Amino acid sequence: MTTTLNIPSLTRLKIKSGLTCPHCWHDFSTDQILFISESPELLGDSKLTDVDQLRFLPLRFDAGGAALDSHGFTCHKLACPNCHLQIPRTMLYTSPFFLSIAGAPASGKSYFLTSMIWRLRKIFARDFCLSFTDADATMNKRIREYESIQFLGSDPNKIVAIEKTEAQGDIYNLTRVSGQEVFLAQPFTFAISPMPNYPSPETGASIGQTVCFYDNAGESFLPGSDHASQPVTRHLATSDAILFLFDPTQDPRFQKACTKAVEDPQMNPTLGGQVRRSEVRQETVLTEMITRIRAHARLSAQAKHKAPLVIVLTKVDAWRQLANFDLSSNPWNPTQGSPVHTYNPRRVEEFSQILRKLLIQLIPDLVSTAESFARHVTYIAVSATGGPPSVDSNTGAIGFRSGKIRPVWTEVPFFQAQALANKSCFPTLKTKSP
Repeated sequence: MTTTLNIPSLTRLKIKSGLTCPHCWHDFSTDQILFISESPELLGDSKLTDVDQLRFLPLRFDAGGAALDSHGFTCHKLACPNCHLQIPRTMLYTSPFFLSIAGAPASGKSYFLTSMIWRLRKIFARDFCLSFTDADATMNKRIREYESIQFLGSDPNKIVAIEKTEAQGDIYNLTRVSGQEVFLAQPFTFAISPMPNYPSPETGASIGQTVCFYDNAGESFLPGSDHASQPVTRHLATSDAILFLFDPTQDPRFQKACTKAVEDPQMNPTLGGQVRRSEVRQETVLTEMITRIRAHARLSAQAKHKAPLVIVLTKVDAWRQLANFDLSSNPWNPTQGSPVHTYNPRRVEEFSQILRKLLIQLIPDLVSTAESFARHVTYIAVSATGGPPSVDSNTGAIGFRSGKIRPVWTEVPFFQAQALANKSCFPTLKTKSP
């Protein structure tokens, strides 16, 4: 095997000829994009509500080229011509990367996503000279709140908890598509762009990506929950990569295999508190997810899905006694003569093989189901908090002390997914057969 370095290409900044809506996944040419009115009197949109600003195709522009609504207000916000939901401006000139996060109820998706975003903001700036920022602050309102709860509490000893993602609420948008009212999942959107210390400043301003994360309530993945008026998980069929969260603390086979005492209420509810668990086996949720993807992507039962599938084994701090691996260091290293580090997917694959052997012993049907579906399957162990939750002695509620939260490898599934999808915006080691 020979090793080569795959470095993202840098091209001149220009507006793209076509886009994909991150809400309804409609493909359209850039000249069809709508603008959102700014005049407080232009309320009521044909596909949204009476209090939403009017969407329109601009006919007038100011001297600087900005669109004007019919009352002469300058408009900058964009919307999809199909669903009329807002689209981040960064999608006009950067390539998109769609990443779906799936899993059973109580598998820890919200904690994982929050820790992953928190880590990516830091790591991209520190090790890759790239900024990882909100592409749209409004669309990311909930994840910002989660970050504040989990990492920015004023009292580090206070027990905090993130509320469960509901099957309805502010992370879903009601709109009208093809004459029918539908609920669509609202993605969390982030812009990746070079910082001033990026090593190629003359062309670095054009390297960039708009990342869209999709997070649904676990109930949305249960059999029978997908229908035409609520297609909230259909992003799975069009995503560039999929992260499926599997929570070993919910599985009795993992619990039985842990022969050493585990001081964690997630593995031993008798230690205090009430631990919410899924009422269905997690392998069933994976099978349901695969069934939906095959149906919406029109894949036959024998065809392999081209998007990478990463099985994320959560809460590794509770069960790491079952496998021999060290997650104390990062799978990327300094690059000689450059401030930009290089990601090494081979190291992640080594750990993946260790976890695969463990799963073959404990839950072989999980492995067979995943690998019969996707061309590329990777198994990664993470901990969104780095340690077990605490139990409030007064209320019995379970949560985490924000001052003790130390995420472990929560960013690695994102890096590995991008590397496997060949859409990484950072230098990546690649292996080729001789």
